[in-house]
Amino acid sequence: MDVRQLRYFLGIVEHGSISRAAEALRVAQPALSLHLKRMEEDFGCQLVLRTARGVVPTESGRRLAQRAAALIESMDGLRDEVRAVEAVPAGPATVGIPTSLGPVLTVPLALAVRRAHPQIRLRVVEGLSGHMLEWVLSGQLDLALVFGAEEMGGLETELVARESLHLVGPADDPLLRGRRSIPFAEALALPLILPGRPHGVREEVEHAAVLARARVTVAMEIDALEQIKALVAEGCGYTVLSERVARYGTVADRLTGLPIVDPQIDRTILLAHAAGRPMPVAARAAHAILRDILAGLTRDGGWR
Repeated sequence: MDVRQLRYFLGIVEHGSISRAAEALRVAQPALSLHLKRMEEDFGCQLVLRTARGVVPTESGRRLAQRAAALIESMDGLRDEVRAVEAVPAGPATVGIPTSLGPVLTVPLALAVRRAHPQIRLRVVEGLSGHMLEWVLSGQLDLALVFGAEEMGGLETELVARESLHLVGPADDPLLRGRRSIPFAEALALPLILPGRPHGVREEVEHAAVLARARVTVAMEIDALEQIKALVAEGCGYTVLSERVARYGTVADRLTGLPIVDPQIDRTILLAHAAGRPMPVAARAAHAILRDILAGLTRDGGWR
């Protein structure tokens, strides 16, 4: 027995006739009679009486009609409730953003979500890209921006943008002054201030060094982006960043950068969520807003 059969039975009781119920429900009369027969077989009792005035329910039939009406009303209410949730997203949504993307994304995302869906309780977690992968897979994040290959085990990913990495040094550094680019081999020989693994930049530099059969000269490991840039501005070494990241922050005017060439190092930015685990409605709404913000950055020339 299913909800459809209950609706058919209620139609028979309400119209007092199988033929009138069949017409109102747009069901063939023989099919409706068969549904009624099967219901009586399932319940093991007679549910209606056929009289000269039409069909009337038995005591068991009246009890079934009462319970069926309440059940159908509850089911219809549940459908309306679910549709309302889809129409007005509410509840928690947790989004992961790598530290290097935080300055351009966190505040715009929070403002846009607040304005469009005030009932969403947004939580933005900033951290290393490598940690984002672990947190999405474990369910701590609904979605996150990550750096890496487009195919990642356990994740559904969407390409957002690509950007090139630069060697960044002090603004008045004579080694970088007047040049348009720097070979990767030359950059590797400089004292570099880099974050530790699993930070995306560190992984990309190490991977490129392996392909070039070279070693990375790491003078310091600092897992804090602004502190790395402050140390570079003070002349303590160089670092590798995207141009976008280098030009944000309190010491941006004290830094300069050159594109790395031979080979050029590109990083891929992906929007990811766990495969096989549906995102909550609130998270889907935040996902759509984040996609719009990212598309705007790409159109405006911030990324390609």
